[in-house]
Amino acid sequence: MFKDFNFSIYLVTDDAFFVDRDVVRTLEQAIEGGVTAIQYRFKNKPSRKMYEELLVLRDITKQNKVALIVNDRVDLAIAVKADGVHVGQEDLPPDVCKKIIPEDMIVGYSVNNLEQLKDAMTMPIDYIGFGSVFHTQTKKDYKYVGLEALCKATNITSIPIIAIGGITHYNLKDVLKCKVKGVAVVSAILGFEDVKRAASDFKQMYKESLSMQI
Repeated sequence: MFKDFNFSIYLVTDDAFFVDRDVVRTLEQAIEGGVTAIQYRFKNKPSRKMYEELLVLRDITKQNKVALIVNDRVDLAIAVKADGVHVGQEDLPPDVCKKIIPEDMIVGYSVNNLEQLKDAMTMPIDYIGFGSVFHTQTKKDYKYVGLEALCKATNITSIPIIAIGGITHYNLKDVLKCKVKGVAVVSAILGFEDVKRAASDFKQMYKESLSMQI
């Protein structure tokens, strides 16, 4: 099922970047700029508000053939018929998620080191979010793993890996050398006032970085 989605430019939302922004319009602009997948992730928002935003985003992402993944909230993912749910080390276990969600919904799982990756390889997951690859200001409790560990990760598992954590235009080329299936970004796109332009620039850099490796 994962092969049906393009996770190359995987945008993760964060409360800090939406203080004075409309969530739906901002993400729509990111999609127009070239984002291929969105992980809806908010920690300080009422469930009803998230549900209402997700309903609108579900229509927009479908129309643009962009994957919509809901972070943590399996209930919301099911309610809006999202493409998938993403869970972490302290969330509902992937095997439990699989029992609850529809068969066509995918499960992503966050790992912070190679030991966790080895455990994840026995789980019913569709892709892995691996990081933090670099130091980041977005998440205060992040765990740094580094590029070397990322490259090792893609070599020891056939499960698709999405790199996350501090990825920018400046280090994107090095990340893609590790043969990841995509990169998850936050500030590299949401950190700019013109989100559409930022997404477009990042997409162009992604293409150029890939072409240099062929």
